[in-house]
Amino acid sequence: MKRRGFFKLAGMSAAAFAASGVLAACGAGQLPADPLRSGSDEGGGNPSVAGDSGVSFSSEVDVLVVGSGIAGLSAAMAPAEAKRSVLVVDKLDLLGGESYEANGVMRVAGSAVQQRAGLHATVASEWRARKKELEAAGTTDFEFARTLFEAATSWADHLADEYGAQFADPAEYAQDDCNTSVLLPKGGLGDMESVMVPLRDGLASKGVSFLTGLRAKAFILDEESEVCGMRFVANEGGSMTDVRARCIVMATGGFVSNQALVHAYTPDRERAGCYTVASMGEGQLLCASIGGQLTGMDKAAPLTGDLPQVSAWSLFGPVAAVDTQGVRFAREDGSGATADACFEDERGLWWTVFDGQLSESSQSRSIAELTSKNAKRIAGPCDDEDALAGQMGVPADKLKATLERYNEQARAGKDDDFGRTLFLKPLEAPFYAVKQQPMRYRSRGGAATDGMGRLLNATGAPISRVYCCGAVANGGSDGLASNGAFGMLAGQAVASFLAEEDGRENA
Repeated sequence: MKRRGFFKLAGMSAAAFAASGVLAACGAGQLPADPLRSGSDEGGGNPSVAGDSGVSFSSEVDVLVVGSGIAGLSAAMAPAEAKRSVLVVDKLDLLGGESYEANGVMRVAGSAVQQRAGLHATVASEWRARKKELEAAGTTDFEFARTLFEAATSWADHLADEYGAQFADPAEYAQDDCNTSVLLPKGGLGDMESVMVPLRDGLASKGVSFLTGLRAKAFILDEESEVCGMRFVANEGGSMTDVRARCIVMATGGFVSNQALVHAYTPDRERAGCYTVASMGEGQLLCASIGGQLTGMDKAAPLTGDLPQVSAWSLFGPVAAVDTQGVRFAREDGSGATADACFEDERGLWWTVFDGQLSESSQSRSIAELTSKNAKRIAGPCDDEDALAGQMGVPADKLKATLERYNEQARAGKDDDFGRTLFLKPLEAPFYAVKQQPMRYRSRGGAATDGMGRLLNATGAPISRVYCCGAVANGGSDGLASNGAFGMLAGQAVASFLAEEDGRENA
């Protein structure tokens, strides 16, 4: 890499809130010696820009990944496997980002794990149903969405084969054509540790280094205005760290936690609460600062319940969603349909009613754990509708009529009211219910990229050496597997670019 003496900064500081993660890494400012090559910049002066101190690189890597969620860690795979020096930096104090706190539902079809379980679904056979889900969630670029859905299969296989990620046996929860394109971590809902810890450890064994507690502040540009690094600021103390990199992958997530950006782009959702605190949109703002195009950010932010795992229960057993009047108001198996309807109709909150079929399902561990932690929000067990209504504080006559209507339609096999199809089965005593509120949990839209994850400018041309993946990019944010596949594709593109560049320089 050529070393030049004049650098400038392009970026802005975005507000960031502290949030908890789980995966331990080096602390802020503790740069590992290997594979990073320490040393100050060679050449001329380092001018101060916009009040910031001059650039002084403390480390240099082939690939810098900003963000340690499932997209960022997946983006590190191909460069690490190509024996490139890779550094993953996260603003949180622990690795994993919001992916670690996710419900664990991965939309994958035809993986080796699923095939061994006797499931014969493929991307081709499942795409129609998946497309319908994505359309309901607001996706518009179905060509790229299918690319990610296809790539998710090899992504899941690679995680299992190369990194030892552990998945649950799909035979335990996929039956009667239900969940044939769903993959779960080994412990079921909420157990992202089974996937992300092996991935982190596997990357570390391949030489990837990790830093936490550092927030990306600005891209560093050389005298030809080409990106050559990133400046970070420590959460504690505010010290600056400049990292030189041949390629940078932005995997910083969405902007759903940034009230100002939500107000600007999706004001219809600004009065909804927010489940996460870390998706502040720094990545989008930084990409825009170097001419990156932002697109699709005005798409409505999807909503979920403030107990996201509960919102996924309908994938594994029968539930009925009722409002504070005991009335059913939305289909329960749609992508965020219950939370969306609750918010848009200003119902305030809703109850998810379930029975022993769910607590005895493949997700019994997750359900028992969640109900134990949230005992004050749980009603039941109740032997009849009157007792359940009393604990829920809803009109008993309306709840009874609602459940009778629901069971009647379930026995007939057709939900004429809302069109539910998945696990449309009658509910029987003893009954339970859990209370939820609608919350924002992710944004849509972001940095424009091509199919390889390269950041595009306003004319659609790629910005050299900068890649984006996952929820920071337009076309990302369609779930864990989608974001992981996006990261994998971006990482493969980075590895290919570096190999081609080295080949040209050595020719």
